[in-house]
Amino acid sequence: MVSSAPGALARYRSLPSIASGPWMALAMAARAPYAMIPLGTMTAITVSTGSIATGGLASGLVAAASAVAGPLIGRAADRSGQRLVLTILTPINALALSLLLVAALSSWDGPLLWAICLLTGGSAVPVGSFTRARWVELARDPKDLGTALSYESTVDELSFVLGPALVGIAASTAFSAAPLAIAAALVAMAGIPFAVTTPRRERDRAGLTDRSADAAAARRVPARTVTGEIPAVGSVPPEAPFAEHPAPASVADAAPAPSIHRVLLAVLPAIVVMVCIGAFFGSVQAGTTERADMLGAAGSAGIVYAFMGLTSALTALLVVLLPDSVTLAARVLIGGAGMAAFVALTALMGTLTTTGATLMLAGLFIGPTMVTAFSLTERRTPPGGTGVAMTSMQSSVTVGQAAGASLGGVLAAAIGAQGAYGLAAAVSVVIALVGGFVVLRRR
Repeated sequence: MVSSAPGALARYRSLPSIASGPWMALAMAARAPYAMIPLGTMTAITVSTGSIATGGLASGLVAAASAVAGPLIGRAADRSGQRLVLTILTPINALALSLLLVAALSSWDGPLLWAICLLTGGSAVPVGSFTRARWVELARDPKDLGTALSYESTVDELSFVLGPALVGIAASTAFSAAPLAIAAALVAMAGIPFAVTTPRRERDRAGLTDRSADAAAARRVPARTVTGEIPAVGSVPPEAPFAEHPAPASVADAAPAPSIHRVLLAVLPAIVVMVCIGAFFGSVQAGTTERADMLGAAGSAGIVYAFMGLTSALTALLVVLLPDSVTLAARVLIGGAGMAAFVALTALMGTLTTTGATLMLAGLFIGPTMVTAFSLTERRTPPGGTGVAMTSMQSSVTVGQAAGASLGGVLAAAIGAQGAYGLAAAVSVVIALVGGFVVLRRR
């Protein structure tokens, strides 16, 4: 159990000594452009072609290509190390974004535009997933790892909030394709340095030999199931829901990498949760946009939506204060229930002020649920599958957000903002059911 709030929060001060402060800052800058690309693509292509359908299709192709490529990129990183993958993909992605910028400025349409969109999404670097995989390698104390994952979720939340806001500011004050220009510049100026400073293997950074890596892995705290019991190594089957597998990534080279199918099956509960969280984001964004438009304040939708991200980021940081007695399954159950309750309340609101207030309350439950999903992923991942597992989480959010935005937009157009918020409540219930199923199964 956490001994004290100050002591738990003080763990954040230890993170730079584990991974270095400059690396953390560079990783934050390197992931920033990817929060801008979906909305930036839709805005730029919509304006350049005069068709919101074309803009939506372009953005959807970028998202779909990114989601499909994510686990494949993770598998390549598991086998060849992150540096090789990053040094190949990052320049390609910078070039693809530059081509997308040219396409927007030149009003390109048709197959050439679609090909550029697929290249942009397929070469997108899952920086957040890669940094989480590195923390799994570097953090030997489970509490340090939990703190690192909380930090990463907070950075993600801030990116989700600030990325779309920056798109709006850049597009309105400069020109419609300005966000794509900024994204391309950030990939070149932050992404490429991030790539070339990445160690070939994490043991290069930690200074571990093969033998010392094995010894360090053996000293890790034994894994626990959601009941708190410590199973014998290898006694927890991969299909056991929410089982926390001991998977020291530093010994990934000792055995053949598991198949992508095996990794995805092992982390399936977390995938379901992350798809639902993505769908929650997309449908809430659609509902908030519709409500703001109906109230004659369409430009305020992003600000209202940002309230939810701010509280989510705050509670993601505070997850380290939760006692160990609150199991992963219980956290998922409570998180999903809280999200469902407050987004359902949001559907009943009639002003943007009250909408923002209830979304802030919903956000309190999102951050901890995201952190829990990544913690679950880390503990269930088979040895040698960390890259695939972490990138699958990012892909799951992308797929869920695209589906939530699409279906939420249809519902909002048909029956109003309440329809989109109702969809958000439904996927939140699914999250709670995943946690509740496991709680009941363990009794």
